[in-house]
Amino acid sequence: MARDIPGICEILFPGLVPGIVAGLNQTWLELENIEAVSETELCKMSLSPAMLYEIACARAEFLLRGEELIEDEYLDVALKRQSRFFDAQTPSQLTDEDRELIQLVASNLVLGLGELSKGKEIILSPSIAGLEWISCSQGDFGFDDCLVEVKCTNKNFSAGDYRQTLLYWLLNFTYSLSNPEMIAWRYGVIFNPRKNKYVKVNFEDLHRLVAGGRNVIETVELLQNTILSARAKLI
Repeated sequence: MARDIPGICEILFPGLVPGIVAGLNQTWLELENIEAVSETELCKMSLSPAMLYEIACARAEFLLRGEELIEDEYLDVALKRQSRFFDAQTPSQLTDEDRELIQLVASNLVLGLGELSKGKEIILSPSIAGLEWISCSQGDFGFDDCLVEVKCTNKNFSAGDYRQTLLYWLLNFTYSLSNPEMIAWRYGVIFNPRKNKYVKVNFEDLHRLVAGGRNVIETVELLQNTILSARAKLI
């Protein structure tokens, strides 16, 4: 949606300024059962960080489903996902260092999700509800009332990371208003299995902090009006 309607996240969440982002990032925690990937190991990698993320996530999904780990198959999944948004090409051949990093990050992701979920069922690619002319999409992972978005960068989480997660929550919250059988997400986790860092937020608390004084229903109405206005401009 952020690509379809430029600036929508800034309209919905005007309070998500650099100081707030820095404060959120200071609440990061580490998981006990995994180790961060060293910068020395990363320097040996021939892959881009974005492709490392896609391949590691695809491999992790194979592991979580208990499927046989066939390299060509999870590479194909990763390339198809990456090519939706980028002109991406995998290397003609993965190096041994690439494979080690992919395996480590994927293992960190699986172990981390297990620790975060505390035995609850892990949902792969949870559905993100559409709205009006905006189509449905998918998140990374989820369990119970928690959405998990994965990042694989060497930087701290950005305002864009928090906006994306908040927007996913808001879309599903909007859908839940007319579908009471649906369990709306209460928490969001942004998790970096490469650095072993995660930030967990309560969505309503974060919304209260960044929504410019609006309550959630008012933000839902603003979202609907913004989407309808954007469509009118396209007609």
